[in-house]
Amino acid sequence: MGSKVIPCGGPSFGLAAKLSNNYLSGIIAIACSEAMDMGMRSGLDPRVLAKVYAAGTAQNTICDKFCPVPGVYPEAPSSNGYKNGFKVQLMRKDISLALEMAHGVSSKNVLGSIALETYEGVCADSRCKDLDSRVVFRYLGGNEDWKSDHPKSS
Repeated sequence: MGSKVIPCGGPSFGLAAKLSNNYLSGIIAIACSEAMDMGMRSGLDPRVLAKVYAAGTAQNTICDKFCPVPGVYPEAPSSNGYKNGFKVQLMRKDISLALEMAHGVSSKNVLGSIALETYEGVCADSRCKDLDSRVVFRYLGGNEDWKSDHPKSS
């Protein structure tokens, strides 16, 4: 799991931190998948897009280390058939629990219901079940066979 232990305060604060972290991670994975797909459909090489994101205000761990586009980062679960990552069913569960938590503390979360609906769709898709949650790129119709369009540019 994680490599750092970060004390969060009293009882249940750790769970609140975990749920809010996974909520954010899941939403970023959807946004990164959509942004990559949009740029790729516009003709951009996803390796170039990843460099742009890493150097700009869109920089984040999901785009960098866990890029949802296969072949951009060799170590990412997407580059290994979306295996060995945080399973999509766990992401759906955590977003659902995060939304319950948000409701319980009167937090307004406008993206949460859309994210939950998206991950429910991903979980129901036989091409995506039991795979890393960044398989949302596949679910959204992203081009996983992009290398034929961009042989070796960077």
